[in-house]
Amino acid sequence: MEGKQINDVYPPSPNDYALKWHKFLIYFALWAGAVLNALTGVRYITGAIYDGDAAMVYNRFPGLKIPDVAMGVLCVALGAYMLFTRFQLAGYKRGAPNRMVSLYLINAGINLVYLLAASAATGLSVTQLIDNTFWTSVIGSAAFALINKNYYDKRAALFTR
Repeated sequence: MEGKQINDVYPPSPNDYALKWHKFLIYFALWAGAVLNALTGVRYITGAIYDGDAAMVYNRFPGLKIPDVAMGVLCVALGAYMLFTRFQLAGYKRGAPNRMVSLYLINAGINLVYLLAASAATGLSVTQLIDNTFWTSVIGSAAFALINKNYYDKRAALFTR
């Protein structure tokens, strides 16, 4: 046993760690997030994000349709990536924790890029377009990226498959 670590001989099992957050993510949060992202994506693609005023909005800002459709496609793709990540986490696959962290960073990035694209398309300043939903999404995403990074770093030995 000389030169070997205890984890090489007796690898850790999921029973060795508290995994309540992990289970919440794989059994609920990632499924719900995928569905919500898909629904949000459809709302952007169809213009339903404007609650029945899409024709008026696109009449005034015709260039906004392209960023909206792109945002919708990205939301649907992010939802699919959430499901992929969910199955990777559930299978304790190598790299799955990094995918979890990247989900939140990608979400923040998508929102920032959309804000810039919407500003360019409408001629409105970024500050005119920012609302509480934007800040909640970006700040929440950054916070959850850090929380998950910390959480999964402590359980890295489990993700070796």
